[in-house]
Amino acid sequence: MPKLSNLIEAIETRIPAATAESWDQVGLICGDPKQSIRGVVVGVDLTEALYREALKKKANLIVIHHPPLFPKGRGITKLTLGRSGDLNTLLLQCFQKKIAVYVAHTNFDKCALDGMIALAYALGAEVKARVWESPDEGETLLKKLVTYIPVDHYEAVRDALYMVGCGHIGNYDCCGFGAAGVGNYRPLKGASPFFGKVGELEEAEEIRFETLVVSGMENVAIETLMQAHPYEEVAYDLYPVEQQPAMKGLVWGLGYGFVAELKKPMSYEAFARKVKSVFKAKAFLTNGVTPKTVKRIAFTPGKGSSFVKSVKAHRADVFVTGEVGYHASMDAARAGLNVIELGHRESEHYFLKTFEAWFKEWGLKCGVLDERTQRIL
Repeated sequence: MPKLSNLIEAIETRIPAATAESWDQVGLICGDPKQSIRGVVVGVDLTEALYREALKKKANLIVIHHPPLFPKGRGITKLTLGRSGDLNTLLLQCFQKKIAVYVAHTNFDKCALDGMIALAYALGAEVKARVWESPDEGETLLKKLVTYIPVDHYEAVRDALYMVGCGHIGNYDCCGFGAAGVGNYRPLKGASPFFGKVGELEEAEEIRFETLVVSGMENVAIETLMQAHPYEEVAYDLYPVEQQPAMKGLVWGLGYGFVAELKKPMSYEAFARKVKSVFKAKAFLTNGVTPKTVKRIAFTPGKGSSFVKSVKAHRADVFVTGEVGYHASMDAARAGLNVIELGHRESEHYFLKTFEAWFKEWGLKCGVLDERTQRIL
């Protein structure tokens, strides 16, 4: 039986918590990282039914998508025993029963590329790009990392940074630039220099290396740099990059959902049936646009209203999402874009399948509760 801390490490190697949005609350929100895992149940929300499923299966870990703890006004702020099914009651009950609760939310949406690829494949499509929101004023989606590496360690440090997603531009990865030069420094008392002696000015042949880092992945990149670099004190700089990311390619940690090309164009009616089958949805809401043929599609989970502009720029025929609201849907219609609103929960069905596949890969049995919290009457 693995320790919870080891399992969290495996999960966050794939979906680093640092990539979550600043307002999000992800990671372990209830439980002891040292406990051994007896069993796991996975759901989208922390509900009475999911808690009962954990008790039934004697599982002591619940993995969910939507955080029950949010900033003020959007979630619970206390743990007290109250009405059955309330979030504060459920989280307290989990604590009392020593059931850990782990949240994977916007970090999952940004980084679980295998889940996106599998979902596109199920829809009969091949992923070509991601969609993203326009950054706030003064913010950028990309950073440039510059560091200085001794010649003999250049490839090892460079490749370690590439392994955590640095240097991804469109349909290319492992993108970077190196220029040879001479670095100098003088170790002071208490230093343990890799080259040179304390008190003496040292010169070393180094390579200035620069590569791209997705905003939100800075901590992952810097931690990797520190572990791979031989120097006691590692020199590096991070610069904001003004240009937008390329509108092609899957970049780990950047954007949401996907833009994909159907392997075979199909009628809108046939595609609508495919969507219902894949997402296990009996019905969906759509706008007044009905394309004769569907070739390029876009998808984002949950609330998709802030992605309509990006999807239009990708010239998609159909935008599949959870919800966009009336005005965003009409705005899309005026641009000739069909929008399929599945319902927030229904659009996140792939979260369950992705975690189920991960746990199977890691040799852990898990129960999956595909609970439909909203119903069409």
